[in-house]
Amino acid sequence: MLRRRYLGDAAIGIALAYALYMLFGSFIADPQDVSFLSHKVGIARHVNHPIWIMMLHIHIVAAVIAIVSGMLNWTLTGERRQHSLHRMAGYLYIASVLGVDGTSGYLAPFATGGELPTVAFNTLNVYWLIVTVLAYVRIRQGDVARHRAWMLRSYVFCDTNVLNRAFTYLGGHVGHLPYATAYAIAVCLSIVVNVVAVESWLVAQRRAQRQVA
Repeated sequence: MLRRRYLGDAAIGIALAYALYMLFGSFIADPQDVSFLSHKVGIARHVNHPIWIMMLHIHIVAAVIAIVSGMLNWTLTGERRQHSLHRMAGYLYIASVLGVDGTSGYLAPFATGGELPTVAFNTLNVYWLIVTVLAYVRIRQGDVARHRAWMLRSYVFCDTNVLNRAFTYLGGHVGHLPYATAYAIAVCLSIVVNVVAVESWLVAQRRAQRQVA
């Protein structure tokens, strides 16, 4: 129990640290996102800078709330005394996912690299919304096990930005690809890696449970 508490505290700490990093980068270090915009090539529409910045900042705030509220909920899983807090954090998570999806719908057509990342982001938006709704439906039905599985499928996408950055860096600095190409590939890879990772984890969990049974 003590080990779980420490692991939970560490997970919340990491989530908070990354959330603060995102907020610092977008609201203090580079509030106009000049660095990010400098890479925008191959987009089909003209960027209305003030609206784009506003939507991006809403997107980031919603993503930060999703990261923190989702991690908080994982640490509260199984804590009967924290049931009300768990439920409130869950509703906050759902609202933040809607915020991320809604703003991403505007931002996706302006994605660096053109049509491929645009389609990938829109696909992610639909998939993320579906798995989040299914997680809510399962808990309303009292199916805790399936609720947790669908929530894991949902929460894993909170690391999309981290994977995008990592894969883009590798594509540009190791693969020597143009930034737009590296970014487009990174977006697709981050989605595939997340889906494969979470499904592999769930399959392993089910096998382990059958062996115990």
